[in-house]
Amino acid sequence: MEKTKIGFIGCGKITQVAHVPCFLEIAKKAKITGIYDLNQKTAQKLNKDLSLKASIYSSPRDLLASGIQGVVISTPNTSHYSLTMQALKAAGIHVLVEKPMAVNLKQADMMIETARKKKLVLQVNQTLRFSPVHNKIKAMINSGKIGKIVHVRCLRAGGNTPDKEWAPGSTWFVQKKFRGGLIMDIGVHMADLLGWLVGKAKSIYSINSIMIHSNNVPDNVTAIFEFANGATGVLELSWTIPCGGGLLEIYGSKGTIRIGFSEKSKLELASKNKMYKAVKIGAEKTSQSWFVDSINGVKGNPSLGEVGRHALIYCMAIEKSGRTGKPVVPNL
Repeated sequence: MEKTKIGFIGCGKITQVAHVPCFLEIAKKAKITGIYDLNQKTAQKLNKDLSLKASIYSSPRDLLASGIQGVVISTPNTSHYSLTMQALKAAGIHVLVEKPMAVNLKQADMMIETARKKKLVLQVNQTLRFSPVHNKIKAMINSGKIGKIVHVRCLRAGGNTPDKEWAPGSTWFVQKKFRGGLIMDIGVHMADLLGWLVGKAKSIYSINSIMIHSNNVPDNVTAIFEFANGATGVLELSWTIPCGGGLLEIYGSKGTIRIGFSEKSKLELASKNKMYKAVKIGAEKTSQSWFVDSINGVKGNPSLGEVGRHALIYCMAIEKSGRTGKPVVPNL
């Protein structure tokens, strides 16, 4: 089978450490043939450091016209919609877009509808949907290991903003005009995770605050979820905890699942009268491998447009509740 030609719009940190390495792992079925970044030096460095031997283009239009079948869009949040629509509508190219897929529901719906009409893949990089540990947790819940879910708690915290630690200098992460911020950066993953594991939320109440950083987006969020199935949940997010922190706990009528968010964290299960015990985790197909397979007709992609839409809805509900001080019903 001929290799699927992949291009990149945006050559920043997530492209460097996640997307490109994962595509290189599936070199038998995909080839990176073209890249573009607003800063050509960034594209040149990516090309050199990872030995891509890809063509560097001076505009997204030129890249999209280069003969690629799929494009990965890893740019500031406010550009996701326009670049995705350009790829889908004008060029007829399959799209893997970073989260959040858009900055409002009108944009998300247009993206989904265009992909449907054009019969193209629109995949959103909600990475936890491809995570082996979180797929294992989902399977454990579905098999009844912990019974009916009663409560879930998710804590994800870091010591600083992404432009200081994750991607130094990338200040769009903390700028309101680019729809950056803690909610769209981390909340989009964690809220999606809660909805995926527990079920649809029928109400969200959130306290959002700026405690340390002098930007105009929250650096601390505490959101309370009321789920349609009767379960409750708490989502805690922060950019102000010096040592960082992370924990996912899912409490059920028959047992509890818990895991931290560090690479060394073990997935643990406890049942009635039994202490926590480590659970073996298998492998999962990566987001990038799923994208290539979906382009080639494989069904079952776990993070198509509707998944990204739901994650965006949760983020918007958290933002709105934080502004109004009132519970918000997610428009799922």
